[in-house]
Amino acid sequence: MQQTATHLQTTNAGQFASIREVIPGGVSSSMRAQAIPEPLVVQRAEGDRIWDVEGRELIDLNMGYGPHLFGYADPDLAAALARQLTEGAMTGLPHLLDRRAGELIARLVPSVEQVRFANSGTEAVASALRLARAATGRTLVLTFEGHYHGWSETVLRAGKGTFHEPAPGSAAPRPGAAGMIPEALAHTLEVPWNDLPALRAVFEAHGEQLAAVICEPVMVNACVVPPAPGQLEELRALCDRWGAWLVFDEVITGFRVGRGGAQERYGVMPDLTVLSKVMGGGVPVAAFGGSRAAMAMLADQRAMHLGVYAGNHMSVRAVVTMLEKIERSPEVYEQLEKHGDYLEYQLRSMFAEMKRPALVSRVGSLLSVSLLRQPADLSRGPRVAARAMDFAAHRALQIRAQRRGVYFHPSPIEPWFLSTAHSPEDLDHVVAIVRDALADVPESR
Repeated sequence: MQQTATHLQTTNAGQFASIREVIPGGVSSSMRAQAIPEPLVVQRAEGDRIWDVEGRELIDLNMGYGPHLFGYADPDLAAALARQLTEGAMTGLPHLLDRRAGELIARLVPSVEQVRFANSGTEAVASALRLARAATGRTLVLTFEGHYHGWSETVLRAGKGTFHEPAPGSAAPRPGAAGMIPEALAHTLEVPWNDLPALRAVFEAHGEQLAAVICEPVMVNACVVPPAPGQLEELRALCDRWGAWLVFDEVITGFRVGRGGAQERYGVMPDLTVLSKVMGGGVPVAAFGGSRAAMAMLADQRAMHLGVYAGNHMSVRAVVTMLEKIERSPEVYEQLEKHGDYLEYQLRSMFAEMKRPALVSRVGSLLSVSLLRQPADLSRGPRVAARAMDFAAHRALQIRAQRRGVYFHPSPIEPWFLSTAHSPEDLDHVVAIVRDALADVPESR
């Protein structure tokens, strides 16, 4: 009996069951519950690999949901954090690192002159929107369907999990979770992404009440959907015309689709930018920033932003280390673009050769890969594409790939993330394993 219990504890299923005894559902973020249809418990991670408790080695295409641009256990970051631990992780006081981190962000992100640090993207988004409301004296915020801006009360709307349902009949969003205050979204509107007529119409109807418009400049939380030609430019012009602040949620795209994020890639400047993920290399940290004029109400205490751990020295050390490495390595983005293009081409060719309908979309090192029941594209939006997706087959594909040594998120809507640790040989191995796994997955009817 003891031998059986010991054996169970050394398997992914056994370890996950034991975690569930003390962690509700076995995860500390509800979205992770969907990420492991077959149990996977990590023992360690390095480069583009994770090792599970059974000793299996897997190439990872999720990369901690995106922060590991240079791979897991990056030696430069590990050494910097170890040093900072010996010098104090947090004092609650200003630190010499603060200026260096702020300077780096201001140099790399075109629209930013000053920043405030936070602990998560959710916190930074909430603070940025509060600042926009304080500065404009308005309360209404416009969001886009499928974009995710964290789980705070005023922006958590019913999102990609509802794409199978009919499109909403109005711009009033639905709450995204049980237990939300019913009136929490009363000052939030929502329109489809890349729908310029709908965007113009909502401004005509509500422009004078809009404090801010917030978007992912590249939609990445419900497939990878770049802005349509003119989308960001029109958004900037409408905000200028009606006096609303434009907020770019670059939690994922910042320092990933380019050194200066999506705003540098597309040449459109927001009033406020929210950053996280790559900036910390896996260390919990976020920031929001803009021009000195935009941040002025924080400087003189007319607006409020709080957080005991905001700007703690470990997190800011991570920011300095990651951004210094990015600044001195401009070739990183050329490499990631090249590898992303290569993987996209190989996947498209493989799906075509196997005569399996699939949707592959990419911006830089961000990809979305989705098995389909019938041909579809993203030009009509992710809601239409989602109706063509073969969720059951895609999940079966993920499980079979995981068993063969490749991990990616089981949802066909979630993105894949590349890092500099993913070599061309690794990408070839990924395609070979996906091909082998796909051969065992029947098409849904």
